[in-house]
Amino acid sequence: MIAPAAGTRRARVAAWLGLAAALLLSLALVLTPMGLIQPFRAQTDAGVHLSYVLRSWSPPATLFLLLVGLVAAVALVKTSGWIGRTGVALIVLLLTGSAWLSRQNHFEWMFHPIADPRLAGLEGEHGLADDDLILGVTVGDAARAYPVKALAYHHVVNDEVGERALVATY
Repeated sequence: MIAPAAGTRRARVAAWLGLAAALLLSLALVLTPMGLIQPFRAQTDAGVHLSYVLRSWSPPATLFLLLVGLVAAVALVKTSGWIGRTGVALIVLLLTGSAWLSRQNHFEWMFHPIADPRLAGLEGEHGLADDDLILGVTVGDAARAYPVKALAYHHVVNDEVGERALVATY
């Protein structure tokens, strides 16, 4: 077997490095917000800010990184054996998944909003103890009280108070 030319070898190494860098950066853009914002875990102002910045950058950035990965993949598929082609295909598949995931609202997957809250009057069976915290909302003569225990898990309640739609969050 004849050894590949030094220029060809350098080009293949550069393509593999570009493909790996695109994958790592793409995954970091998508997975970092998921790691920083989780149910039942304390969040810092800086962590929340970073998560939202990455969420706004990730859709165009992951699409760009997918295109970079495809260019590198085309160069590598031509010169690789079946093992290399399998690795390239796997990385392109992960880049595609990362680009798709960046366009999803995974915060809603973690924090399931309460879309249709069940309401009980003060005299009814509400399951609250006297010292349970509530989030209260009053609009005109209408009022609602949302248990903080429920909001701590769901984080969001979509409701109507009086004639006004609202989103209560905690």
